[in-house]
Amino acid sequence: MNQHRLQDRIDSVPDSLDATQRARLGAHRSAVEECRERITELRGELRRVLSGIDGPRSSVEIMIELDSLERVQQRLDSRLSDLCDELSGAAPVIRYGDS
Repeated sequence: MNQHRLQDRIDSVPDSLDATQRARLGAHRSAVEECRERITELRGELRRVLSGIDGPRSSVEIMIELDSLERVQQRLDSRLSDLCDELSGAAPVIRYGDS
């Protein structure tokens, strides 16, 4: 999901959350951000390896990790979005893609 759309979803959660709810939202958000940062790092590493600059790993190893993390990112985004629905009391939104 688009990073700005996720931020909008987080912003839709009311400020009246208790400490436990805030902790859950923070943990989900941290996981999403950590995964997104790792994906960015891997894309840079792959770009360097494919441009002929030697790296400690092969392009295939990088691609396998990148592919896995991109799929994980979709799941984390979905979980965060579902949590925002739960915490805001909104009816779940049916999503058919990233549009």
